[in-house]
Amino acid sequence: MSRRWRALILLLFTWPAWSAEGPVAVLLSDSEAAYEQPLAEFEAKLMRDVSVYNLHGDIKRAPELMQRIMNSGPSLILALGAKAAYFAKAATASRQDVPVVFAMVLNWQRYKLMQGQGNIAGIDSDVSSGTQLLSLNLLFPEVARLGILYSKTHSSSTIDEAVRAAELVGMDVVSYPIDRAKELKQGYRRLVGRVDALWLPTDPVLYTLDNIHWLKRQCLKDRLICIGQSDNIVRLGMLLAVNPDIPSIGLQAAVIAEDILHHGVKPSEIGVQDPLGTRLTLNAGTAKKIGLTLAEDVLRMADEVVE
Repeated sequence: MSRRWRALILLLFTWPAWSAEGPVAVLLSDSEAAYEQPLAEFEAKLMRDVSVYNLHGDIKRAPELMQRIMNSGPSLILALGAKAAYFAKAATASRQDVPVVFAMVLNWQRYKLMQGQGNIAGIDSDVSSGTQLLSLNLLFPEVARLGILYSKTHSSSTIDEAVRAAELVGMDVVSYPIDRAKELKQGYRRLVGRVDALWLPTDPVLYTLDNIHWLKRQCLKDRLICIGQSDNIVRLGMLLAVNPDIPSIGLQAAVIAEDILHHGVKPSEIGVQDPLGTRLTLNAGTAKKIGLTLAEDVLRMADEVVE
């Protein structure tokens, strides 16, 4: 067989190449303002025509919108939010020549977005445990024992990563698993007095409004450093949050898209990346109430200080 025919056969039976032709489609889960900045940064960085579709939170719209997207012959789909990512994956199950990049999906693992398809890449919605604990260590080096509440269902791998990261910064971890949201109070009482700070990973079992309000009161009462992963919980009274920088998510998604469309990188080779940009939010009022004096260099490290 000639070299030319061998090359042709290899081309026919290899994974479909990602085509740079066709429009880039962006599917939004709903009309949240949180998507506006990443979308703007994505469009500015990518510098090509982008068509935006919005589910407006209504999953009944998904079949019609996905049909429109697929009929447009997209070169790539950016899915922002859990609903968008879920339906983008489903629609491309039989069309894996269309790459999908997802972002802003909390606990993306529970939607099994990376299972069974090689056309999907993404950006994690959580800052890695290592980055979080390093930030904590830089801001509050006096923390030697860190308590972690978590659910086994959603956060077991996160805890394993946190334990490894804590060893690197010379911090001990005391963790307590819970199965249901109402068990958080019991878990907290098991940890308080044994740890210098409490960290809540992004876990849907933990993050109920009742739990956050209760924790805010208890952390103040017990004068305990309490850390989470949302600006909102800091505004509600928790001390510190380390989050992805939202505009940077759009830039990072655009770089991933360019790698796929113009440099021949397969989504499966990219996988799910950690967010590159981080944002520190600090509640100075809470720090004062629990007896912490914030040095000027600590305040300068924060992206936002809530008074």
